[in-house]
Amino acid sequence: MRLYFAILLTSFLCFNSLRKRSLSKSGAAAAAFVGLSTASNDNLMFVTVLLAFFVSSTYWTKYQAQEKKKIDPTFEKTSQRDWKQVLCNGGLGSAISLLYQYNFDGCRPEDMTSEQRRLMVLLTWAYVAFYACCAADTWASELGTLSCNWPILITTLSPVPPGTNGAISKLGMLSSFAGGAAVGLAADIALWTQYFGAYRSGAMPKIPYNMLGALFGTLGSLLDSLLGATIQASYLVKKQAVSDLSTSELREMRDVKLIAGRNILSNNMVNVLSSVSTAAIAMLILKALL
Repeated sequence: MRLYFAILLTSFLCFNSLRKRSLSKSGAAAAAFVGLSTASNDNLMFVTVLLAFFVSSTYWTKYQAQEKKKIDPTFEKTSQRDWKQVLCNGGLGSAISLLYQYNFDGCRPEDMTSEQRRLMVLLTWAYVAFYACCAADTWASELGTLSCNWPILITTLSPVPPGTNGAISKLGMLSSFAGGAAVGLAADIALWTQYFGAYRSGAMPKIPYNMLGALFGTLGSLLDSLLGATIQASYLVKKQAVSDLSTSELREMRDVKLIAGRNILSNNMVNVLSSVSTAAIAMLILKALL
């Protein structure tokens, strides 16, 4: 039954995203893998968190699209996610979901040993922290761009053009906090609904994932900004910030000025590094507490 549900839900989301041009064909194929590996999990928290991230990110990406296009002419192209972007924002989540299924598929918390419950909480915490970082970064990028004032570079605190990697703003920081909190709240609702008895009996620790999502989401977003300002290059081309330019593109362009960073990692790699690091930090902190 779970497999049928996973197939139906994944098919609907992929075809709908293709129709709305939120995903490219390669992005839809990657999303199918992420959806199937997550929606087939018997713990509803996994698919609920994924849906909270996917739906909210899609909405904010399309929000004020015309205004964003004025700021960044490449917006229409970059708003359609390909397989690299999908896996960067869902690959680790799928791996955690599959690992959880391998260890706990069909298991009840009340019947687990203390070590099993500890691992269960560690995987849950890492999963929420990972998607909290992804959501916080997406919300900050999509909403922070609409700020009335220029953002500042996280390393120098100097004003930089909107769209510069490593730039932060008040609106962007508030969006990061809200994005992480939204993912954490989705986890809270799903876990309490499915495992209410386990929480009442003390078989599962009462962890406020909404607050943890907000904190780790903000942390992950700041880490992403720090990496973006140092090991990802941002250029000023025709008074607009541009990144991820190849060597050949740089040679062909005129009046290109380096704003910040170094051309070491792409935007996708920075996103992967920040989200994976956030999940790892969350697990290390919880492991020390348990």
